[in-house]
Amino acid sequence: MRLRYLFILIILLSCKQKNTSSDFDKFTGRWALDIVETRPDSTSLWEPRQDHYKNRKGFIIYDGKGGMGVHHVTENYDKYNFVGRGGLDSLTRKDLRHLADNFVYFGKYKINDSLKIIAHYIESVNFQNMWGKVAKRNYLFSGDTLILNPITNKYPKTRLKWVKLNDKN
Repeated sequence: MRLRYLFILIILLSCKQKNTSSDFDKFTGRWALDIVETRPDSTSLWEPRQDHYKNRKGFIIYDGKGGMGVHHVTENYDKYNFVGRGGLDSLTRKDLRHLADNFVYFGKYKINDSLKIIAHYIESVNFQNMWGKVAKRNYLFSGDTLILNPITNKYPKTRLKWVKLNDKN
Protein backbone atom coordinates (compact mmCIF):
# COMPACT_ATOMS: atom_id res chain seq x y z
CA MET A 1 0.00 0.00 0.00
CA ARG A 2 2.82 2.41 0.88
CA LEU A 3 4.53 1.62 -2.39
CA ARG A 4 1.35 2.49 -4.28
CA TYR A 5 1.10 5.90 -2.52
CA LEU A 6 4.77 6.53 -3.14
CA PHE A 7 4.30 5.71 -6.83
CA ILE A 8 1.30 8.08 -7.09
CA LEU A 9 3.25 10.82 -5.29
CA ILE A 10 6.21 10.42 -7.64
CA ILE A 11 3.90 10.60 -10.67
CA LEU A 12 2.18 13.72 -9.34
CA LEU A 13 5.43 15.48 -8.55
CA SER A 14 7.03 14.59 -11.86
CA CYS A 15 4.12 15.77 -13.99
CA LYS A 16 4.46 19.27 -15.26
CA GLN A 17 1.27 21.21 -15.30
CA LYS A 18 0.21 21.86 -18.85
CA ASN A 19 -2.13 24.65 -19.95
CA THR A 20 -1.03 26.93 -17.16
CA SER A 21 -3.23 29.94 -17.67
CA SER A 22 -2.07 33.50 -17.52
CA ASP A 23 -4.09 36.68 -17.56
CA PHE A 24 -1.52 38.39 -19.81
CA ASP A 25 -3.48 37.82 -23.03
CA LYS A 26 -6.75 38.98 -21.45
CA PHE A 27 -5.36 42.52 -21.24
CA THR A 28 -4.47 42.76 -24.94
CA GLY A 29 -6.50 45.33 -26.84
CA ARG A 30 -8.20 48.66 -26.32
CA TRP A 31 -10.42 49.50 -23.39
CA ALA A 32 -12.70 52.54 -22.92
CA LEU A 33 -13.09 54.15 -19.52
CA ASP A 34 -16.60 53.48 -18.25
CA ILE A 35 -16.59 54.92 -14.72
CA VAL A 36 -14.29 56.02 -11.91
CA GLU A 37 -15.56 55.05 -8.47
CA THR A 38 -14.52 55.83 -4.92
CA ARG A 39 -14.88 54.20 -1.55
CA PRO A 40 -14.29 56.42 1.49
CA ASP A 41 -13.66 53.53 3.93
CA SER A 42 -13.61 49.75 4.11
CA THR A 43 -17.29 49.44 5.04
CA SER A 44 -18.72 51.76 2.38
CA LEU A 45 -20.00 50.79 -1.05
CA TRP A 46 -18.28 51.92 -4.24
CA GLU A 47 -19.90 55.04 -5.69
CA PRO A 48 -19.16 57.29 -8.71
CA ARG A 49 -16.57 60.00 -8.03
CA GLN A 50 -18.01 63.49 -7.96
CA ASP A 51 -14.83 65.59 -8.16
CA HIS A 52 -12.68 66.24 -11.24
CA TYR A 53 -12.85 62.48 -11.90
CA LYS A 54 -16.62 62.62 -12.43
CA ASN A 55 -17.61 61.34 -15.88
CA ARG A 56 -14.04 61.04 -17.13
CA LYS A 57 -13.52 59.44 -20.51
CA GLY A 58 -10.53 57.88 -22.13
CA PHE A 59 -8.72 54.76 -23.20
CA ILE A 60 -6.15 52.27 -22.05
CA ILE A 61 -4.36 49.98 -24.48
CA TYR A 62 -2.23 46.89 -23.95
CA ASP A 63 -0.33 45.75 -27.03
CA GLY A 64 0.07 42.11 -25.97
CA LYS A 65 3.88 42.44 -26.05
CA GLY A 66 4.36 44.32 -22.77
CA GLY A 67 3.69 47.89 -23.93
CA MET A 68 0.81 50.03 -22.72
CA GLY A 69 -0.64 53.51 -22.75
CA VAL A 70 -3.44 55.26 -20.92
CA HIS A 71 -5.15 58.59 -21.56
CA HIS A 72 -8.17 60.03 -19.83
CA VAL A 73 -9.69 63.48 -19.58
CA THR A 74 -12.55 65.30 -17.88
CA GLU A 75 -16.07 65.34 -19.21
CA ASN A 76 -16.38 67.66 -22.25
CA TYR A 77 -12.59 68.09 -22.42
CA ASP A 78 -12.76 68.06 -26.21
CA LYS A 79 -15.34 70.87 -26.30
CA TYR A 80 -13.18 73.46 -24.50
CA ASN A 81 -12.37 76.62 -26.46
CA PHE A 82 -8.94 78.01 -25.65
CA VAL A 83 -8.88 81.68 -24.68
CA GLY A 84 -5.23 82.13 -25.64
CA ARG A 85 -4.34 82.02 -29.31
CA GLY A 86 -1.01 81.76 -31.05
CA GLY A 87 1.01 79.23 -29.07
CA LEU A 88 2.00 78.22 -25.57
CA ASP A 89 3.00 81.74 -24.50
CA SER A 90 -0.53 83.00 -25.04
CA LEU A 91 -2.30 80.42 -22.85
CA THR A 92 -4.33 81.83 -20.00
CA ARG A 93 -4.51 80.43 -16.49
CA LYS A 94 -7.87 78.92 -17.43
CA ASP A 95 -6.31 77.26 -20.49
CA LEU A 96 -3.51 75.80 -18.37
CA ARG A 97 -5.99 74.49 -15.81
CA HIS A 98 -7.88 72.78 -18.62
CA LEU A 99 -4.68 71.13 -19.89
CA ALA A 100 -3.93 69.88 -16.37
CA ASP A 101 -7.10 67.74 -16.53
CA ASN A 102 -5.45 65.70 -19.29
CA PHE A 103 -3.81 62.56 -17.86
CA VAL A 104 -1.59 60.37 -20.02
CA TYR A 105 1.30 57.95 -19.63
CA PHE A 106 3.06 55.21 -21.58
CA GLY A 107 5.35 52.39 -20.60
CA LYS A 108 5.83 48.68 -20.14
CA TYR A 109 3.62 46.37 -18.10
CA LYS A 110 3.99 43.08 -16.26
CA ILE A 111 1.35 40.81 -14.77
CA ASN A 112 1.53 38.92 -11.49
CA ASP A 113 -1.24 36.33 -11.99
CA SER A 114 -1.09 34.86 -8.51
CA LEU A 115 -1.51 38.25 -6.78
CA LYS A 116 -3.81 39.70 -9.50
CA ILE A 117 -1.56 42.75 -9.86
CA ILE A 118 -0.56 44.59 -13.02
CA ALA A 119 2.47 46.89 -12.80
CA HIS A 120 2.78 49.82 -15.21
CA TYR A 121 6.42 50.90 -15.58
CA ILE A 122 5.97 54.55 -16.53
CA GLU A 123 8.43 55.72 -19.20
CA SER A 124 6.64 58.90 -20.35
CA VAL A 125 3.97 60.92 -18.54
CA ASN A 126 2.52 64.42 -18.52
CA PHE A 127 3.27 64.87 -14.78
CA GLN A 128 7.05 64.88 -14.30
CA ASN A 129 6.93 63.55 -10.73
CA MET A 130 5.67 60.23 -12.15
CA TRP A 131 8.52 59.66 -14.64
CA GLY A 132 10.22 56.34 -13.93
CA LYS A 133 7.66 55.29 -11.32
CA VAL A 134 5.82 51.97 -11.14
CA ALA A 135 2.04 52.21 -10.86
CA LYS A 136 0.69 48.98 -9.42
CA ARG A 137 -2.98 48.08 -9.71
CA ASN A 138 -5.05 45.20 -8.45
CA TYR A 139 -7.07 43.88 -11.37
CA LEU A 140 -10.24 41.92 -11.90
CA PHE A 141 -11.96 40.79 -15.10
CA SER A 142 -15.75 40.71 -15.09
CA GLY A 143 -17.07 39.74 -18.51
CA ASP A 144 -15.94 42.46 -20.94
CA THR A 145 -14.96 44.79 -18.06
CA LEU A 146 -11.49 45.28 -16.59
CA ILE A 147 -11.45 46.77 -13.09
CA LEU A 148 -8.21 48.43 -11.97
CA ASN A 149 -7.67 49.55 -8.37
CA PRO A 150 -4.56 51.64 -7.66
CA ILE A 151 -2.80 50.00 -4.72
CA THR A 152 -2.67 52.29 -1.72
CA ASN A 153 -2.87 51.88 2.06
CA LYS A 154 -5.00 54.95 2.61
CA TYR A 155 -8.58 55.93 2.01
CA PRO A 156 -10.44 57.02 0.01
CA LYS A 157 -9.81 54.24 -2.49
CA THR A 158 -10.40 54.56 -6.24
CA ARG A 159 -11.19 52.06 -8.95
CA LEU A 160 -11.53 52.51 -12.69
CA LYS A 161 -13.76 50.31 -14.82
CA TRP A 162 -12.72 49.81 -18.43
CA VAL A 163 -14.90 48.15 -21.09
CA LYS A 164 -13.21 46.10 -23.84
CA LEU A 165 -13.61 47.56 -27.33
CA ASN A 166 -14.36 45.25 -30.23
CA ASP A 167 -11.83 46.38 -32.84
CA LYS A 168 -12.40 43.54 -35.30
CA ASN A 169 -12.99 45.54 -38.50
